[in-house]
Amino acid sequence: MTVATASSHPLAATLRRGRTRTYRGWHLGAALGATNEPGWMPVARMLDDASMLDDTLAAVGREVGTPRRDVQASLLLESYAWQFALPLAGALVAESRVPTPGPDGTALRFTDDGLPCAIRLLHGRFVALPEDSATAHPDADVVADRSLLDLCLRSALVAHFEPFVQTLNAASGRSGRALWRTVADRTASALLYAGLASDRIAAAHVAAARTLACAPLQHPPRYTEIGDRPVHLRHGCCLWWRTAAATTCLTCPLRVSDADRPPPCPQSAERTTADAV
Repeated sequence: MTVATASSHPLAATLRRGRTRTYRGWHLGAALGATNEPGWMPVARMLDDASMLDDTLAAVGREVGTPRRDVQASLLLESYAWQFALPLAGALVAESRVPTPGPDGTALRFTDDGLPCAIRLLHGRFVALPEDSATAHPDADVVADRSLLDLCLRSALVAHFEPFVQTLNAASGRSGRALWRTVADRTASALLYAGLASDRIAAAHVAAARTLACAPLQHPPRYTEIGDRPVHLRHGCCLWWRTAAATTCLTCPLRVSDADRPPPCPQSAERTTADAV
């Protein structure tokens, strides 16, 4: 798919509309297609080049004030997983489509300081429901119902992040289990934001329960409010407290005890919520 064909692609339309759906300053869109613009790097190339990955981790370390590779790896994955999960969550919740770019299907844009700041999807493959107007498109895969569509999100996340987790584990010593918790936490928050931005919060909760039900993303979402702000209480620590900030995040498990956590998002919502189907 070229840049020229990307503009007329049905997934490109979904991702453009995603840019109009925002919550707390974050939108649910992304660019689609390869580009010759400077500053973009395919993620697969970064993972295959140890020197390039080392430079990226070092840039993260300089930005947050830590030489520790495990902290750098954790925060790099935090940033990337968030930017990747938002457009996928937005497409699923708002338009019942799941982009499936594959492990080699994304690129990151880097600042002059070497920090990742934006994401684009390189491939236009997506999954949709039978009633979708774009089912005849050659990049469309069709599943029978919404429950299967939600499971496609999980499959896409696992396939995409498996090489990322393995590479960061080898480069930093940060455990694979901890890195997968990061992916699960970022996905839960992305689905929450997608639900709030699209006014389909119940559908987002159901999708999160299905997506995060089994390994390696076996960390059910725990949605609650802190003040008047809806949040997901994290299962894993991102190690932000080990940076120059020297403080935990608002929803860090080191701050919120298990006794204070609400129960996981209930699967029973599938049967009771009209806007989840």
